Amino acid sequence: MRLALAVVAAVVPVGCGADLERSAMSADAIDGLPIWEGHALEVFDDNIEPAAVGFSLEGPSPRSDRFLRERAQTADVVARVRVSTVTVDMVGERSTYHLGVQVIDPPLATPRVPDRAFELHIRPTSRAFGIAKAVDARLRGLTFIAFIRRFAGEAGELEFHWHLSPDTAEVTAAVKEAVVLGELSAP
Repeated sequence: MRLALAVVAAVVPVGCGADLERSAMSADAIDGLPIWEGHALEVFDDNIEPAAVGFSLEGPSPRSDRFLRERAQTADVVARVRVSTVTVDMVGERSTYHLGVQVIDPPLATPRVPDRAFELHIRPTSRAFGIAKAVDARLRGLTFIAFIRRFAGEAGELEFHWHLSPDTAEVTAAVKEAVVLGELSAP
């Protein structure tokens, strides 16, 4: 009976989209990925910039974002994305938002993963939680400039961490400039 359950657990994916991605990834695919800690927590901060949802009419210049260049040069996916789904899981008083996002062609940098759809998690501890709670289902249909990167989780599972910026011509130009500078400085 235990063997049968183990086989079923290994074959049948359970949970949300990120779990599906994890079950498809082998342990070898996780090897070599960084752990989401230290400086990476600041760069890929699971945050939505307030200006990206209209909470600020005058956001800071993208060129003043001290992490934009690093995000653009180290993310696995740098692209315009559209939020296709917004779901909320409630466990007691705690809620977690799940944003299903689709990459809009063409990407702003050569992607390092073939995925075109991602599920971004916004937990109560995420920086974007306040924005997600305030905007809620109205996030559906919005577009952003997304910086998404893979990390190795504590238990050896694949995790995606991200940052969403406003989908503006100014941000797009700054990202393209950062990508070109990264390509020029590559060995």
